[in-house]
Amino acid sequence: MRALKKGVCYGCIRVQGGAADRLAAARAAGFDGVELSFAAPGAGPLTMEMEDAEIDALRAQVRSHNLQTPSLMCGALLREAPLLSADPEVRAQGVGNLRRGLRVASRIGADTILVHPGQLRPSARYDAAFDALVAALRGLRPDLEATGVGLAIENVWNKFLLSPREMVELVDAVDHPLVGAYFDVGNVMAFGYPQQWLRILGPRVRRVHLKDFRVAGGGSAGFCQLMDGDVDWPEVASALVAIGYDGYLTSEVGGVGLEQTAERIDRIMALLRPLA
Repeated sequence: MRALKKGVCYGCIRVQGGAADRLAAARAAGFDGVELSFAAPGAGPLTMEMEDAEIDALRAQVRSHNLQTPSLMCGALLREAPLLSADPEVRAQGVGNLRRGLRVASRIGADTILVHPGQLRPSARYDAAFDALVAALRGLRPDLEATGVGLAIENVWNKFLLSPREMVELVDAVDHPLVGAYFDVGNVMAFGYPQQWLRILGPRVRRVHLKDFRVAGGGSAGFCQLMDGDVDWPEVASALVAIGYDGYLTSEVGGVGLEQTAERIDRIMALLRPLA
């Protein structure tokens, strides 16, 4: 069996209290790691404005609960400065924010930042936005090498990267071993099949988010607890084995019990064991 581990997004831990309470709940439910998100000052435990001592304290707090921080969501890094913006100054700000985020990630012990490049707007041509994103990511190569932290572009509902072949083209155009895809199983269900995406992306998959989706539900109402939707989990498991994925499986399921979600991930992992 591969060294797969169970992760959960910090924002999906719905318990009363602060960071210590959320971390304790995640560990008690059996998770190995928590994916933190860069937040605005005062809105979460991780911000890009943090001093080194604060980052070290947060890392120690996570470790005190026997948890890891395998990856970070870009969150506030790119929310106001999306890389798909038609404005070069906005894109430049986003690159600068990611540069700072890579240093924070390295210090806190994460080896990947999830990149949501933003929404493709009518004012931005698709091909121009694609080329600008490639250029922005290429510009971060020295920072990737200095920190050892990678960037993983997520497939999201943003009218961009609508097929696995486009994601392949993007990653290959950046051409750096620390740049890959953050594949979200549930997100692709509205317009594709996750097992196909996984097999086509292959070793470019750097991280995996787990969500399920009921196609008949439509829109965000379609998202549901793992194994309660239309995802073909045996086929997804087969694809994960086929591409040799051995990283974190991180739940982005909100509004449900942590213990149930952890148990569902165990069941998904059990599908991989006979295939490994």
